[in-house]
Amino acid sequence: MPPRQEPRRSAEPSFPDVAQLGEAIATAIHSTLHPLQRTLLETMYNLKLDKFEGNEGFEGTERWLEHIEKTFRVLHNQGNLLVEKWVETTSWFLSKDSASWWEQELCRLSLVEKTDWDVFRELFRRRFVPPEYIDRKKQEFTELRQGKLTANEYYRRFTDLSRYHPDVAGNPAEMLRRFRLGTKKKWRSMATTTPCDTYQEFYEILLRIEDSENMPSKSEEEEKDENQRNDDKGKGQASLGPRRT
Repeated sequence: MPPRQEPRRSAEPSFPDVAQLGEAIATAIHSTLHPLQRTLLETMYNLKLDKFEGNEGFEGTERWLEHIEKTFRVLHNQGNLLVEKWVETTSWFLSKDSASWWEQELCRLSLVEKTDWDVFRELFRRRFVPPEYIDRKKQEFTELRQGKLTANEYYRRFTDLSRYHPDVAGNPAEMLRRFRLGTKKKWRSMATTTPCDTYQEFYEILLRIEDSENMPSKSEEEEKDENQRNDDKGKGQASLGPRRT
């Protein structure tokens, strides 16, 4: 019986299927151009937002709520967080007591109100920021005067306190009147010569006045130059040795 012959092997190298190769290349390109999106929970965890414990104080409570809202607004503008998810996401950062309070509030709200951020913010402030505190801040805004504050410090304080008086904050003319009334009398008389429509524009004028006052006067500069010349002259004479009499 003749020996069995092995099938001839082709000397040419084997290549993968063209369709499979094209699919692999397309997958690689897609993964490069479209990386895996993080889940909402992963995104919030990486932000490392503080949990609301309830012992932050009135001002700390407002700062916490403002920080949460600003963070959500940035995520929303990036397309990563819908407005309808703001309330639900905030509940992740509530402590046990505050979370229990919110669960009780949910029982009294409609389906639309449960996801309304304005509703949550109003109820949250009403629960953790008493009206007496709001009234005190409103009075502080009304009686605010620049005094020894710099123009920038006065502007920041005025802007921060104005949110406690929404009726005034929504009126540009009244905001300008109150801001101008609280500035230094000397600066106010100097700034009124320049017309402006908003308190932000008046603030820019105050900055220029403040900068001009902080600059050394011409006489002071001349006095420094003269003192420097005298010092240099004295040093030059000393280097020549003792004078002969």
